[in-house]
Amino acid sequence: MKESIKNKVDLLVSNKEKIEKEFKWGYSLMNIAAALVFTGANKEVDIDRLKECKTVLKKNTGTFSSFQSDSEAVIVSKMALADNPEQYINDVKAIYDILNKKRTFDNPYLIQGAICIYEAGRINEAEAIAEKYRELYKMMEKKHPILTSSDDIVYVVLLAMADKDVDTIFNEIEDCYTYLKKDVKLKVGNNELQGLGEILALTSGNIREKSDKVVNLYNNILGHGVKWGKEHNEFGSLGTLIDINVNNDTLIDEIVEVSDYLKNSKGFSGWILDNKQRLMFSAMLVGDSYSENGSIMGSSAVNSTVAMVIAEEVALMICMMACVTAATTVNN
Repeated sequence: MKESIKNKVDLLVSNKEKIEKEFKWGYSLMNIAAALVFTGANKEVDIDRLKECKTVLKKNTGTFSSFQSDSEAVIVSKMALADNPEQYINDVKAIYDILNKKRTFDNPYLIQGAICIYEAGRINEAEAIAEKYRELYKMMEKKHPILTSSDDIVYVVLLAMADKDVDTIFNEIEDCYTYLKKDVKLKVGNNELQGLGEILALTSGNIREKSDKVVNLYNNILGHGVKWGKEHNEFGSLGTLIDINVNNDTLIDEIVEVSDYLKNSKGFSGWILDNKQRLMFSAMLVGDSYSENGSIMGSSAVNSTVAMVIAEEVALMICMMACVTAATTVNN
């Protein structure tokens, strides 16, 4: 394993251990996502700073707010990296209110979207981005009412920040979807194809050429005997890897090597992470390592942001599913 990649993996393992030792957020996968926040910034976890930020979060948000529920670990971690944690959370809340139009119920995916806008330095454009987001989401919902749901929200917010008009974005997503479904006949679910289209539409370039790159990478992965996940975010994560300046065989070998390494690390095996999830997180670490070395051509910032969003979404969805399962068990 390359030293740069091993260092990043070891930092993730160390950060997760520190977070899990001091904070009992309840779901190990969310702690991995929180550890990735620090790892992506090449920072070691500062436990005292985390504790301070947790107190600041409680002071500035309601007890039953989504800011203090499933998303808390990631939000507190991001606050800990900010120069002014209190200003950070208050600015994110202000953007969130613009996106959500102060509806009664919180939406953890919109919290992620608000964080993306803030961290992109676009707080002064929040109103315009929110309008573009709503317009694009309505178009997608009208075209695919069953496919379009909460797990699309963050990508639609990111797309609303792209330097493309709504019609262009929508058409690129739809072109990717129909091309892979009807022409390529890729054996992947419709929801996964739409999600991939959203990720590919975030960057410049011909959408079909980008789609072909994903298909080629996916087929290479299968050719290596690797069972890659076909869930929304697991499959979509391939879209962040297609422009890495290394051949697919090398890339896949490195991802598998990292996954095997993590499997033997405390907190990354067994019931905590299944093989497909571990491969996805491994791909993020490898991709991020190449991004830092300047080997991603053009869209490294976008790919890094999307990779972090994917990690947070996977953790969030599993946490929410666990809560629903627990509630159903209690009620029965």
